[in-house]
Amino acid sequence: MTLEKNDYKLESKKAFLEKIENHYKPITDEKIPESIFSDLCKYLARSLHKSYKTLRKRHPQSKERYSSFKIKDLQYPFTQYCITNFLKEKDAINYSKYSKIIFQMTENEFKDYEKQKHAYETK
Repeated sequence: MTLEKNDYKLESKKAFLEKIENHYKPITDEKIPESIFSDLCKYLARSLHKSYKTLRKRHPQSKERYSSFKIKDLQYPFTQYCITNFLKEKDAINYSKYSKIIFQMTENEFKDYEKQKHAYETK
């Protein structure tokens, strides 16, 4: 009996970028400057693509899972923290406004989120 080797190829960064842009474009509805939005999507595509590559090597049994980008990965707290940090770097004044738009949060929800983020980053 021979085991069939499935060779799941990793999607390109461009495919990651397209999925991320398509996910966030209707949510942001041009309420975030285009240059910041574009840079954020590129940053996420690069960062997540690199993570998928690493996870594929570290967990070869999960190559199928890490062969194509999953939108749900944008919902993980660490990914959201990276988004907020990126936005803060780009526009320290408006980062909270942009974060609330992307995460679809109210002011109070964002305050709670920032407390959780701070707790995570200072543990």
